Amino acid sequence: MNTSPRHLLLAGAAAGPFFVVSSLLQASLRTGLDPRQQPPSALALGGAGWLQMLTFVVAGIGYTAGALGLHRTVTGGKGRWAPAWLFVFGLALIAGGIFRMDPAFGFPPGTPDGVGDTVSWHAAIHGFLFPLGFACILAAGWSLSRRYAADGSMVMRWVAIMIGPVTLALAVLPDIGGDPQGRFLSLWLSVVLAFGWVSLVLADVARPVSSVSTEPFTRSTA
Repeated sequence: MNTSPRHLLLAGAAAGPFFVVSSLLQASLRTGLDPRQQPPSALALGGAGWLQMLTFVVAGIGYTAGALGLHRTVTGGKGRWAPAWLFVFGLALIAGGIFRMDPAFGFPPGTPDGVGDTVSWHAAIHGFLFPLGFACILAAGWSLSRRYAADGSMVMRWVAIMIGPVTLALAVLPDIGGDPQGRFLSLWLSVVLAFGWVSLVLADVARPVSSVSTEPFTRSTA
């Protein structure tokens, strides 16, 4: 069955809200999980961890579908690399659900605070995927900003330019001296903003009248 680009875009647009709502709901129900003290990836630990692992994978599949829809819809020069970056972002999410972090930061309950003296191979992979995902958001934003500029969508252009640096800064804040009483709140916020922006872009392109031109550009300059 040949899925239409709009259906692919809408699948991607739903991925962000799905991930955020699922993660927040799990965080409110998991015993010993405090979003101020543990990152979203910690939800993949423990007996109910399979649900967060599934959340990562389903959201990643949604974003890869959205990236394919974007590739088939927005053609031409400016912004042509954005679908590829978003596709890699989706793959990073899928892999992040398969390769989970080690017990750390006091979760599951009984785990010492901080990280252990050794890092497992799957946690090392997960740790690499984390910055890779945010780097893809940054690259996709800068790519799309040129498309928005060409279309005269200045608000969307500046949001696309700033979303990467802002969310990346918030994501790494816990590692450079964030508030120990709420060290991971900035990371949770960065996830909400980054995932929300990607979903916003995909939903926007899926609209009958989009902020992004879907007509091919004659020049390949981005």
